[in-house]
Amino acid sequence: MKTITALVAVSLSLASFGAVAPASAEPLTYGPDTCRQGFVWREASFDDRVCVRPGSRTLVRQENRTANARIDPAGAYGPYTCVNGFVWREAFAGDVVCVTPARRAAVALENANAHRTRVLS
Repeated sequence: MKTITALVAVSLSLASFGAVAPASAEPLTYGPDTCRQGFVWREASFDDRVCVRPGSRTLVRQENRTANARIDPAGAYGPYTCVNGFVWREAFAGDVVCVTPARRAAVALENANAHRTRVLS
């Protein structure tokens, strides 16, 4: 009975964060980095496996493609100084792709919720 109660509590907790299905319903197709249904790897770098909605991954790809256009190499923070109005994305340690402050906040939220968008083993 305790196990059932715990599973119900976990399911309700996950449901409040937009989880699609209980962890036991999804196989670990890609190992411990398997995303829940409806989520994909963000891929801000070759090893970024934070699970996000597909639209976020599309934005990351666009940000990475336009990264050079948003830097001021002579700026106060060295060759990766962002032009006015942009800040470092910080999807991972050392991520200096320049994005809007709102986008950096969204990426920080994705990082904070990463454990909720991955299939639990």
